[in-house]
Amino acid sequence: MIRFRRIAAAVCAAIVVALGGTALIIRSGVLAPSEQELRAKYFLPTSRMIEIDGAPIHYSDEGQGPVILMVHGTFGNLRMWNDWAALMSNRFRIVRFDRPPFGLSGPDPEGRYGADREAEIIAGLAKALGLTRFFLVATSSGGQSVTRYAAQHPEQIIGVVLSNIATGPPPGVFVDHRNTWFTLQSRKVSRYLNGWHPAAEWWDVLKTNFINHDRITDALVTEYQELNNRPASYLASLVPRPAVSASARTPGDLAAITAPALVLWSENDSERPPQPVAEEAMALLGSADKTLTIVPRCEHMMPVDCGPESAAAAAVFFDRIAGMADPTAGRSP
Repeated sequence: MIRFRRIAAAVCAAIVVALGGTALIIRSGVLAPSEQELRAKYFLPTSRMIEIDGAPIHYSDEGQGPVILMVHGTFGNLRMWNDWAALMSNRFRIVRFDRPPFGLSGPDPEGRYGADREAEIIAGLAKALGLTRFFLVATSSGGQSVTRYAAQHPEQIIGVVLSNIATGPPPGVFVDHRNTWFTLQSRKVSRYLNGWHPAAEWWDVLKTNFINHDRITDALVTEYQELNNRPASYLASLVPRPAVSASARTPGDLAAITAPALVLWSENDSERPPQPVAEEAMALLGSADKTLTIVPRCEHMMPVDCGPESAAAAAVFFDRIAGMADPTAGRSP
């Protein structure tokens, strides 16, 4: 019995030492790819870096024609829009960027993140690229900065596409109850690992936000893990957020938008169900020309869960509205 206890104690001690050693290795950052390695791996042929108010911003600019500027959701990056770009870059100029600190953008030197900062980045990017008029597209949390910008700069907006966005502040503190026990525990532990998250957590996140699980590849899981494990993402998570969420201003911003609008929603969105959220977006929008289109068999991460299908639905809107607009609008001089 004494011998068994000694063996058990030795095994427990070995496990503690192993876990402690693993934690130290993770905290040191040696398991994470460098910024140079990440850029080499995740840059698109059309990728560029630009500095806007001191913040490094990763963006892509491709195609010719009326400009469509796309803004991704939380944990995502500009690669979310690959299917849309593939379908439309033959007749539209597609501009997309990584919202700091996601993707390959950031960190912000002043620690400024959120909708107001992202609206400034949209303005800075438009100025740098000579974009005078353009379409704005947002999915999920990207809706906060896009509705804000569209409300503040109506003279620049040809039209807007709003996909699975929040139409106002959640009742109390928002908690995504779709998270599994494993994801919740992993996020608790990550604070002791300098924000490091295992690949299994990202598989869990994607599975929750996809209905087409066959589209969740090992490469996609690795992309989400490596890009969201960057030190910039962890440092941004430590920045205090305002007591009043930017989404509290979204209803007023939606009401101020007068450009043609497409409310493009996932039929199976379990985070923002089309009934009532898509219907609320339609009711709040100030646009005289507004349409609601539901994409069947699609979850919250629309651009990647059902990329070709959602892109085809959006293309109908872009083609119709672009036919009404100056065909040279938004091109660089």
